[in-house]
Amino acid sequence: MMIYILLAAYFLADFSFQPAKLAIRKRKNFSYLAVYSAVYAAVFFPILFVLVKVRYAFLAYFFIVILHPLIDRGKILLERKYEDKTCKFILFLVDQVLHILLISVVCFTFQLEEHTSLIYGKLMEWNHFRELVIYVLIFAIIWDPASVFIKNLFQYLDRSNSGIAADEEPQIGRIIGKLERLIISILILCDQFGAVGFVLTAKSIARFKQLEDRDFAEKYLVGTLTSTVIAFIVTLVLGLAI
Repeated sequence: MMIYILLAAYFLADFSFQPAKLAIRKRKNFSYLAVYSAVYAAVFFPILFVLVKVRYAFLAYFFIVILHPLIDRGKILLERKYEDKTCKFILFLVDQVLHILLISVVCFTFQLEEHTSLIYGKLMEWNHFRELVIYVLIFAIIWDPASVFIKNLFQYLDRSNSGIAADEEPQIGRIIGKLERLIISILILCDQFGAVGFVLTAKSIARFKQLEDRDFAEKYLVGTLTSTVIAFIVTLVLGLAI
């Protein structure tokens, strides 16, 4: 169960609790990376030291907090060296894989599940605690991380020289995408798979006029399909843990 809690903390700290401006500035100025690292450390501190015995919490906290910014720094340096879209997209994916692997390795190497605190034991006695953690993890992934992934995918697929297509995506469009994934995920958790079609239909009707533009239609199709697939995979896979 600890692995799910730590992964939820990671996705919230790395995406939801990291303002877009900070994410951009930390690539240009090391001091902003330090600020972000402090925020990241602040998120993991109460989780580890409340739910895990102090000795093991300290070890896990040390490795997670120290290695996370080092991975980010390495990604930033490689992005400066390799500026083409393919490399940036690959670096984004590798960065996420490394962060998830780091948390997983730390969790299982130090056997955090076997060295939890009394508070963790009390929480586990609550019948719905496991469900709550899984729900938080699902929604933490499909909210901001999914949006960032889709944005990076658009930047990778955009073959124009401007490189601004994805950056100029209206904020309302991202919010619609987030709500779409949220609704789809809730419907899947409630075993209402048929209702998912109504959500996608309603979205298509609202965009009907714009679909006459081929470029918009292609982008809309890629975005909608990617968003839907993410919602389905994340919810179905993690739903098995409930």
